[in-house]
Amino acid sequence: MRLTSKEVDAIITSFKQVFKRGKISLFGSRVDDTLKGGDIDLYIKCEAQENLVEKKIDFLVSLKRKIGEQKIDVVISRDKNRAIEKQALQKGIILNDKTLKIQKYINECQKHKLRIEQSYANVNEIFPLSAPRYKLLSDEEVAAIDQYLFRFTKLQDTIGQRLFKMIVSDYVDNIEQLTFVDILNQLEKIGLLENALIWKTLRDIRNNIAHQYDDDPQEMAEALNNIFAYKEELLTIFDKIDEFYKNKWLKA
Repeated sequence: MRLTSKEVDAIITSFKQVFKRGKISLFGSRVDDTLKGGDIDLYIKCEAQENLVEKKIDFLVSLKRKIGEQKIDVVISRDKNRAIEKQALQKGIILNDKTLKIQKYINECQKHKLRIEQSYANVNEIFPLSAPRYKLLSDEEVAAIDQYLFRFTKLQDTIGQRLFKMIVSDYVDNIEQLTFVDILNQLEKIGLLENALIWKTLRDIRNNIAHQYDDDPQEMAEALNNIFAYKEELLTIFDKIDEFYKNKWLKA
């Protein structure tokens, strides 16, 4: 989605001010991150059908005051069989406060995933590590391993502390009253975790390496072997969340 956070926030705010209730979605070329330029195409489904022309003008005036003069096209729902409405419904991205937050966390996770894969590629040939090989790690290998561990931790934290709760909150009331085990069980029911034990294992592996010391090469080698072996498990969980996000939260 090629909109800045400021632009998305301005769109949501102007929509709420003018239309009060309903949904607003981005569609067209700005949905595709691989393209450049293009108008901001917006699709609006509103509950109140009175004075739509005036409301559309008020919305555009309000929005341009916030983001400056840009090419903005607004389509208001009236016939879902129209080609342009079909396009908006099939490929549009709903814009709301929750989508904005989720998009931020998804983007963070994608950066962590990229760095995990890059650092893994730099040292994967030396794994599994033995104690003697651990003692001979070069500065470059240590730097790559440190980068892997840092990004692995950051990805796990963003998923576990942010995205898991946001997902489950759509399915249960009073999310704050649930224990983390309850949240994991809900994610298993939804299908984002094949088994809640997987996440517990990932957490244990991560905690284990935090309590190891360089003066015990055998234990450090084993701890590193474990966390490198579970790379695909963590990335698979994120990939499922990313796909879930695109299919559930982004559809107009």
